[in-house]
This record gives sequence, C-alpha cells and structure tokens, in this order.
Amino acid sequence: MKKHFTGHRYAYLFTDHFSQIAYRIPEKPSRLWNPSCGGRIYNAVGHIVDRLDSLIRQSSGEVKYLLTLQQDMFIPLMLYMEEHDATDEHLCEDVGHGAPIEQLMPKQAYHEGMLPDHVVDLMKCSFWSDNGKMSPIVHLLSKSTPQRCQIRSLTMIMLNYCKVHDNVFEFVVHALKCSMLGAYRGTKRPSLEIRKTIYKVFSEMTRRRFLVFMQNHHQQLLFFTIKEYLIFAAKHMPALREELKIRYKWEAFEKRVTTTMDAVRAMLDKDTIMEFVGVERYLTSINRLQPHLYRPRKHAFCRVLMHECEHHDDLEGLASGRYEHFDLMYNMLIRVPLDKMPLDWLHMFQVDAETIKALQTFQETYNTSGSRSTLRAFVGKLDRRVFETVRALARAYDRKINVRMFTLPTHITVRQIRALRQMHNVPDGEELHPTIGTTLICMECQQFKGFVANRTAKKVHNIYAYGQSRVLVDDNTGMMYCGKRCDKVDKKRNAQTYAWELAVNLVEKESRKTAKDKRKEEMNKMCATIELQKISLIGNMLQFYGHQYTICPQCGNFMKYNPNHMYNGFYCGCCMQNGHLFRTIRCEWCKSRQHLENIQVSGEKESIYLCKSCHKPWIRNASAVLDVNVIRKGLREKWKRLQCV
Repeated sequence: MKKHFTGHRYAYLFTDHFSQIAYRIPEKPSRLWNPSCGGRIYNAVGHIVDRLDSLIRQSSGEVKYLLTLQQDMFIPLMLYMEEHDATDEHLCEDVGHGAPIEQLMPKQAYHEGMLPDHVVDLMKCSFWSDNGKMSPIVHLLSKSTPQRCQIRSLTMIMLNYCKVHDNVFEFVVHALKCSMLGAYRGTKRPSLEIRKTIYKVFSEMTRRRFLVFMQNHHQQLLFFTIKEYLIFAAKHMPALREELKIRYKWEAFEKRVTTTMDAVRAMLDKDTIMEFVGVERYLTSINRLQPHLYRPRKHAFCRVLMHECEHHDDLEGLASGRYEHFDLMYNMLIRVPLDKMPLDWLHMFQVDAETIKALQTFQETYNTSGSRSTLRAFVGKLDRRVFETVRALARAYDRKINVRMFTLPTHITVRQIRALRQMHNVPDGEELHPTIGTTLICMECQQFKGFVANRTAKKVHNIYAYGQSRVLVDDNTGMMYCGKRCDKVDKKRNAQTYAWELAVNLVEKESRKTAKDKRKEEMNKMCATIELQKISLIGNMLQFYGHQYTICPQCGNFMKYNPNHMYNGFYCGCCMQNGHLFRTIRCEWCKSRQHLENIQVSGEKESIYLCKSCHKPWIRNASAVLDVNVIRKGLREKWKRLQCV
C-alpha cells in the first residue's frame, strides 16, 4: 500500500506510526465512528477510519480489498474503547499486563489467509465418484460440491462432527466468520458497523453457543459457507481447478455462489446479526433455481457401452473374440488427443449415420446426467457386424484412457537408477542390463506382471522378489506370453447333484456353459497368443487400469504409487523403517534381516536392531536404557540375566 499511495495526500496513513498520527492531526468529529468520550486516540482512530473509507470509495479490486482490511485492523481497539468508555490515560496505563493500547495496537485484520489449511484435502473429495470412507473435513467438503442431493442431513452431520472433532469445529467457525466478513478476495464486504458486530460476536463465541446456533435451522447458510471455502481452496490447486472447469462448469458455479453470498452479506443487520432474518428463505429459493448439477460417474461411457454389449451376449449365450479392426482403431486413437470417444469414426467402418447419431446422443446424455436407461435396448437391436464394430471402438478407447505413460522428474529418475544399482550390485560407470527396470504387461487380461512390493496387515510382500509373474516363454522364438488362467467358479454340490451331472452327455454339458465361461476361454486364448508388452519404468510412471506403477526410488522394487507413502519423496511404503532402508537394517549381533525390533540404547548409537532370537528377556525387561557395548558383551557371553558391568 505504501508503494501504491506514494505521493498521495493520505500517504501518511500507511507510512506514519499511529502515535505520530494521533499527536499531529487536529481534533474533529468522525463521520463513521464517534463515541461519547473523546481524546487523542479516539480522534486518531476516527480520522484514520474516515480517510480509509474515502479511499475505499475511490478504489477497486485488490486495492479496495486491502484498504478494508486496513480498516479492520482498528476494530479490536474500537470495540474495547466502546465497551470500557476508556480515556487516553486508561488506554496507556500499565496495570501489570501491559497497557491496553499496546495489546490492541493495529496489527493484522482477519482475512482468507487465516483460514485452517485444508486445501490438500480437496484431492480426496468425491468430485468424480464416491470415495467410500472419508475424514470429517473431506466429507464436509464433498457435501459442498455441485452435485445432486448433497445438502441432505448436512446440519446433523456437521453438528455431530463439531461435537467430537476440534478441527472440524474450528474449520466451520472460521469458514462462517470469513464468509460473513466477506474476507475472501473478489467478494463484496458489509459495512464497517456490520463487520464490528461480527468481530464482537465471534470473539465471544463458545463451542456450546455455536452448536446451539447450528441447530436453529441454518442449513442453507452453512451449505453455502462451505461452498465458498471450496471455491477458495480450489483456486490454490490450479491443476484440479482446470479439470473442474471441464467437468462441472466450475466458473459458473463460482460466480453463482459468490453472487449469492454477496446478497446474503447485504442482508445482514447488526441488531440481528446471528439470526439471519430472511437468509434461509432466500438461499432455498436460489438452490431451487440452480441449473442442472453434475452427477459423478463411476465409469467412462466406453466402459458402460462395453458392459451393455456383454450383457446382451450373456442373454444370447454368445462370446466374441477380438474384432478384426481392433488394432487399427487403437493405433488411430493413441495418436489423437481426445476428450471423449470419437463415435463419428464409425462411418469409416461402414456403420450407418443414424446409428452413429443415436450413440452420440447416448454419450452426451450419459456425460451430463449419468443416465443410460435406453442404451441397453438400443444395443440389443443392432446388427451383429455393427454391434461388434461399436464394441471394438469402445474397447480400443477404454484401453487408450487406461494405459498411459508419464515422464518423471530428473531427480526421481536419478534416485531410481541409484536404487537399481544398489539392488543388483552394479557399480557406478557400468551399464545396467536392459532387463533391469523393465516389466511386462498383458493388455488383454489387464495384468501387471512384475512383482509389486506391497504391505498387508500381517506382513510385507515381494520386498525381495524380482522378475515377472505367470509368464510363458516360447523356447523357439523367445517371445513371452501371459500365463494367466481364468479361475472357474466351483460350486458346492451334494452327492446326488454330482452323480446326475456325470450322467449328462458332453453335448448337454457344452450347452450348459454360460456366456461368461465362454468369454473366459476366449480371453485365455488371446492371452496365450498375443505377445506381452515390454515397459521400462526407469524415469516413467505407468497408468494401467486404475493404478500407477513405477520403480521405488528408495529400494528399486516395482510399486504402486500411493500419496500416503512419502519419505523424501514417494516410496513403495514397504522398504523404509524408522528412516532406514530395509537393506541396511540388520541384527546388531547375528546380522539377520528377519523379525527385527528397534531397541533404544545409549553410547555410540541411539538405537539398534535385534532379531527375535537375539532380543533376550534381560534386554527386553531392563528397567533402564542399556549401553550398546553392554548388550554386545551380554550376547557374546550368553548372559541369562542382566549383570552389573
């Protein structure tokens, strides 16, 4: 502000200390704030507030917002002076806790930057589909998304969370305060008198009082309050916001919420500040008039179309293999950036224009509302050749959007190479073997063939494994194929039923096979005849049907990316223990890597690892922290009990 108002006649408001202004300006009644008692401090506060108000009327945008914040800096002092009717002497008198003027001196006004930071929680919200179990904050943020039926039971849910979780209570209170003050950038702020009342109310707000307020039918207000926070948080995640702009018409949603809350702030009255007279009725009417809301879709349209085709085959008892032009379709699709399945391409494969137009209508309807009510009947009426062509395009597009490769930053790539060299004992300067860091994938059964390090409740899996799972090698050509066999469902049968089945001839048994079993057999055939794809994951992240695969930069194993597993960057979640790589962790005495426990010690080390057999009872039951040399001596001499050293 100093730079902006340099040379202005009111520049001293931003350059001079408050005490300088108080002793320099003449005494004059304030237009905006004029309490009963006078004095230099009263006069200075009124003078500054008036001058800032005149500047606010002449300004716009960011400057106007910052000027209102500067006004708000004086509100705590103004409220104190009004409540205590204090003179200059009282304000400057130190009674043991510091003078009131020192504690209330204008410092910082409440603004959007003082909100609890839950921006990162937006990545866990159910923007695209139901994410299942969520934390309370994520649940509330998800309830504010522009989707259908999100306001149901909002007050009760929020009330229960605020009773139990301190962070939820803090979040809701701050969000409401920020919205009422208009402390978000780009919003219209209420008058100074209203803002003073809001400051006073929230300074006296207790948990009990706020819970009572929530029960007094303010569901729509709380709903829009959380929406306004959601908009604020999304602006701090540009990548997410760009995607939301495509899926949700996000910019229109932002404008609608901001305009609505500006109107709410204009309706505030200082005498009934927390009653919000007429606000709930107004917000209800706005909510009813809102345009069509986005419905999250669990699957893309191509997957829905494939499902309906399979359902039709199940009814007909049919099973189809690969369409003759499937590879051509896929090679065409991976060369073109597309937002949705290009159904117009079907005319190149002799599909009539009427069918294409109908499918385009189904796709548009599904993408906007999630409806697919008449798609099944339409698919069932298609000619078999057209049916297989449409399904082939859907399969090809499904593969395109589910199989992608992303390049990782250079520093991650370097760490992956170092981990692989350590894992395979390859010295620096020596070239890595081409197979190191390379895995295989089956595009037909959608399997990642490499051993992936993962952790269950009981143990860690594949941490020492390297290679490929269920792979067949042609001894003559050296080509590799998928060795997966689809599991057949064996139902429990009683003896009578089993005996009857033995009596049925082979023709009848074949006719009793379901279409699902036939599809499994077709998949087995394709897996056994189509070569596996080789993928190098050094410096790459593979998106493969719902998962992201890469090489762990810590241990060099194949891993599924999980944002919850972070240590100096991402890692597999299995190879680190107390900040140490598993390969460097051994029993202090026998050097075993199995069943290790971390033991606090004194001396040359802060902690050591002992295996289950070396962690003797006299070590485990010691009443004090043992010196590492004492432990070594005891294990060497095979102590039965702790001895004095």
